[in-house]
Amino acid sequence: MSTQPPPLPFGDPTNIQKEHAAAVGKGVAFGCGGCAIAVMGVLALMVGILWLVMSFLKGADACQMSLKAAQESEVMRVELGEPITMGWVVSGSIKINNGDGTADVTVPVSGPKGSASIHTVGTKKGGGPCSFTKMQATIEGSGKQVDLLKP
Repeated sequence: MSTQPPPLPFGDPTNIQKEHAAAVGKGVAFGCGGCAIAVMGVLALMVGILWLVMSFLKGADACQMSLKAAQESEVMRVELGEPITMGWVVSGSIKINNGDGTADVTVPVSGPKGSASIHTVGTKKGGGPCSFTKMQATIEGSGKQVDLLKP
C-alpha cells in the first residue's frame, strides 16, 4: 500500500499558477507583441518605398534643373533668401522610355526667408538635354508668380 495522497483532480495549484503566468507572458509576447512587430515592419517597408521614390524624383533632371533655375534667379534669391534648397516631397510624374521622356512635376524649394513651389513641364529626346515648356514658381504667402524660363 502506498502512503501518498491521491492526485488532485486539476493538478498542483502552485504549478497551475506558474503555468498560467507563463502562458499569459507568451500570449502577450506573441499576440500583442507579434502584431506590433508586424505593424512596425509594414510601416518601415512603406517608409522605405516612399524614401526610394522621393530620392528618384529629387534626382531627376527636371527637379535638379528647377532647383538650379531657382538658385540662379535674382527674384527667387530676394524672395526666399539664400541658400535655396529642395524640399522633401516632390509630386508629379516622370516617364522615361529608351532615353525619351516627359516630366510634369511640382518641386518644393525653400530658403531662410520663405518657400515656394515650382511647377515644371518638360520633355527629353534621344538622351539629350531636357527642354522645358513651363517652369513657374509660386511664392507661398504672397502667391507671387515667377517665370524661371525667362532670363
